[in-house]
Amino acid sequence: MKNILFLNLAAFRNYGGLEKFNRCFLKALDGLGSDLKYNATGVSLCDEEADEKYFPQSLYKGFNNNKFMFVLHSILKMLKQDILILGHINTSVIGIVFKTLFPERKLVLVCHGIEVWQPLKGIKKRVMDKADYILAVSEYTKQQIVQKQGKPASMVFVFHNTIDPYFSYPAAYKKDVVLQKRYGIKPTDFVVYTLCRLSSKEQYKGYDAVIEAIATLCSKYQHVKYLIAGKYDEVEKKRVNELVTVKGLTDKVILAGYVDEREIVKHYQLADVFVMPSTGEGFGIVFIEAMACGRQVIGGNADGSIDALRGGDMGTIVNADDVYAIAKAIEDKILSINQFNDTQSALLQKKVVNYFGFDTYKGNLKTILQSILN
Repeated sequence: MKNILFLNLAAFRNYGGLEKFNRCFLKALDGLGSDLKYNATGVSLCDEEADEKYFPQSLYKGFNNNKFMFVLHSILKMLKQDILILGHINTSVIGIVFKTLFPERKLVLVCHGIEVWQPLKGIKKRVMDKADYILAVSEYTKQQIVQKQGKPASMVFVFHNTIDPYFSYPAAYKKDVVLQKRYGIKPTDFVVYTLCRLSSKEQYKGYDAVIEAIATLCSKYQHVKYLIAGKYDEVEKKRVNELVTVKGLTDKVILAGYVDEREIVKHYQLADVFVMPSTGEGFGIVFIEAMACGRQVIGGNADGSIDALRGGDMGTIVNADDVYAIAKAIEDKILSINQFNDTQSALLQKKVVNYFGFDTYKGNLKTILQSILN
């Protein structure tokens, strides 16, 4: 039996895209061990403990953001490992030590998005060069790794994100009346929805462009509302509110703030269309979650969103920098809303599960691990 160690920054503390990926990765890694004849363990920088639904606590160690102890424990732990999987390039130092001590053992690096879209330097460049296998969450990220990091395409596997195995797939597609009342949304309103982190340090999610697009549409379609949900910092909240005020949309744009996981599905279903024309998304789990809830999606053409929408087969792709293209895509959804009924919602849900459901994800990981183990 071979030993595999998976290092990650966080999997069980929050519900962001990175954490969701790591939880699902741990779940699949644990589930494949007996079949592929390996023992898997996990170490996390930020977690305190594992959720047993995903990974055994007895095989998982978290360090509650104690960087020194995380690195020290990981280095000691890796001495007995045949394969080391780095869940993020920010754990590079441990990968370098591993390949220095054991150059013949396998090093796998998981790459998500913007952290590898520009030429790397220093220790991050060294670990990229030394990695035997790269897992890229989208074809877009793979191409950036090949072009910007000079990594051979044959060493980079596209390994898409997935929908959490415990995601509550809805069987009905009606809007939640309680949420409509909470946000002052009428049953006749057309709701555009974005779920993301609103950060003054990032600003690549595209909600500014959607606000601009709504401003061009609201005189013609007065029943349009734009709901933006997700954690925000106060600087970004102030900036967005000022933009909304300048555009005269204070009665059209709603900042919902953090959404509890128990209400995630209901929020997706409150929408008529999910829109996020981002320019820095490694993949975009929110797109496939929205489709899993039976909702149409609009994404940008400048990042990994293209993969989540399967090149336009499962959603509308627009120029993320073109406000009028975004407005036109939203208008098309407004005009065709009566043609997208519960039957279409169910078909879209079935399609997204087929391509991005957990069973597919687990099967993809099995194929990759078979190559690595052999």
